[in-house]
Amino acid sequence: MKKLLPFLKGLFHSRNAFQYEGVNAPLVQAMHTMASEDNRETRKRLYEALLASTLIIPTPELPEGLRTTEVRPAGGAMRIDMVGFNDKQGRKITPAFTDMDALRTWDPNTPSIGLKAQALFEMVLGTEFQALVINPFDPIRKMIRPGGIVTRAEIEVLANGIVPNFTGPKTAQFQLKANEKVLIGRPALPPSRAIEELLKKEARSFPAVAELYVFQMATQVGSSHTVIGISLSGDTARNRQDEITKSMMMSIQSELKSDQSLDFTFLSGSMLDQVRSLGTLIFRRP
Repeated sequence: MKKLLPFLKGLFHSRNAFQYEGVNAPLVQAMHTMASEDNRETRKRLYEALLASTLIIPTPELPEGLRTTEVRPAGGAMRIDMVGFNDKQGRKITPAFTDMDALRTWDPNTPSIGLKAQALFEMVLGTEFQALVINPFDPIRKMIRPGGIVTRAEIEVLANGIVPNFTGPKTAQFQLKANEKVLIGRPALPPSRAIEELLKKEARSFPAVAELYVFQMATQVGSSHTVIGISLSGDTARNRQDEITKSMMMSIQSELKSDQSLDFTFLSGSMLDQVRSLGTLIFRRP
């Protein structure tokens, strides 16, 4: 989730008085905190609160027989039409809200439905939306809740119920759940040669990086990701791992297309053995 724009950050700075105990209070509080303190811990708390939330989704028309704001669980087959619009960067995005008052601040008359966050992320993956904006508001009305943007890369990880460790605009680092089964293979559309060269250049600058692999990974819930697997030469401190992935992510941003994303994960044990067998090696330290 990206930081709020500066003027929103000013409105919801931690030194300002802020109290909210209504629907999705942990998520609202987490967005407020992250507006002024964007770090590993605040980001982690925000993702956890987001996955535990039920969001309000505006829709042009409610499905037949459905009551407004009725909560739908993950995995439901019901079709829900989603509202979309383009942001200033030209991205196609869709809105969601923490509560009905926040929705009315944006549009007091639109039909809506409550949806578990993970189910919403799964739904977004089946669309062309590049981001989800939480709590947008009509400028003629007073802003009453913090908000933010969840990028496509973040959505792809959150849709699996996984909390990303770090994300950039088009990249994500994540950890698999314990005992989670995945399918591994070679991607049909691997990263470009330019991206591979940038990744190799960054890998050379970190002595701890022993190998880099590119592979396709499908999870149990059916989502598929193109992944850069990083094999380390020995024990590496967590903050150093974060530095490695952040540097690699930043190095390729200019080469990623608007509809393209890459995930990053560290490889070890049986996972490393499988990727060595089934993935594509793009870097190995001599």
